[in-house]
Amino acid sequence: MFIYQSLIRLLAPLIWLITLFESIKRKGGKHYLLERLGFDYAPIDGKPIWIHCASVGEVKAVEPLIRSLLDKQTLLITTNTPTGAKLVAQLFANQVHHRYCPLDWPYAIKRFLQKTHPTELWVVETEIWPNLYRLVAERKIPISLINARLSRKTLQSPQWLQSAYRQTLEKVSQILTRNHDEADRFIELGADAEKVSVLGNLKYAGLMQLPDYENIIGQDYVLLASSHRSEELAITQLWLSLKRPELLVIVPRHPKRIQEILKDLSPYRQNIAVYSHRETILADTKIYIDDQIGALMALYAHAKLVVMGGSFVAKGGHNILEPAALQAAIITGFDMSDFEMEAAQMKANQGLIQCQNYRELKEQLSQLIDDEARRQQMGIAARQIVLSQQHLLNDYLIALKQKQTAPQTN
Repeated sequence: MFIYQSLIRLLAPLIWLITLFESIKRKGGKHYLLERLGFDYAPIDGKPIWIHCASVGEVKAVEPLIRSLLDKQTLLITTNTPTGAKLVAQLFANQVHHRYCPLDWPYAIKRFLQKTHPTELWVVETEIWPNLYRLVAERKIPISLINARLSRKTLQSPQWLQSAYRQTLEKVSQILTRNHDEADRFIELGADAEKVSVLGNLKYAGLMQLPDYENIIGQDYVLLASSHRSEELAITQLWLSLKRPELLVIVPRHPKRIQEILKDLSPYRQNIAVYSHRETILADTKIYIDDQIGALMALYAHAKLVVMGGSFVAKGGHNILEPAALQAAIITGFDMSDFEMEAAQMKANQGLIQCQNYRELKEQLSQLIDDEARRQQMGIAARQIVLSQQHLLNDYLIALKQKQTAPQTN
């Protein structure tokens, strides 16, 4: 812990500059900058439950839980990013309080706590901050990690950092994990096994009842969802080599990369249309890049096949539960480590195909696009996995409503 505390002080000027840069880059403005640095927190009436979501993914994961509490409890949602804050505003308007989470500096955290007076802290997925946890626990505020996950890389961290994590996890009241592998990793890192429970992936909870989405493309297409750099080029080349009549729709994980993507795909630009450029799909359009925010669910609903990005590069893959809930046939690449258990379960039930490389992807695309019966079977099997988790929201509510006591600090 000494090394961590020394580093966070030594690097304070650099952290300050990075925060300023992020404020400008992400258009968070003065409000974002001041709150991250521990200033200008508006006070909150009442004693809220504090739910911390790093960014958009965590906000979406915990949305059903928040909605179930809106009429019963004052809620404070913190995020680390302006995009997370924007989503909180879109989903909940004035029904919850939003603040930016302070950086892990004691003075910033103390000011935050003095203004907000939370009764509990629920941390979504993985955010382990030594000073934040220590100061929260000192105020006898119980800390729960919900939908908790821990990467294998964390267990390969330097010993001093693992020691800091271990001491930090001593302050936690309970850790509600997504699966047994995550639970084992928390215990291996040093968490008290009695505090660790396996409840399941909370992201299932928001997928039980979905609207009928409009077909915004209007023709047959295969979807490359949440793509990363190199995936767009490799899969575009692969797709064009198949000479298929369907359209390939690409939704990049980070839409702001559009210029980078177009540079990589410049040899094929005459066959590409881009949403943000207001380019329409014409007869010679083979690739459509949909770089708008919030269209993925509608695109999942009507795709002949969904190829999940972030899995053909070492990024851990992305959320396969959403297309599964919409009964899509799903293909992934070799790396689904962020959804390892879910991918394994769908694969075992013939609801998903996992390819080890682009050659295998090409073979699967060639076979599946014209095999409607198999695609339908895959979609039904994937959706059944989602429906089998209808109990999850209630399980989390029960676990979180149990009487908790914050661990004693040393």
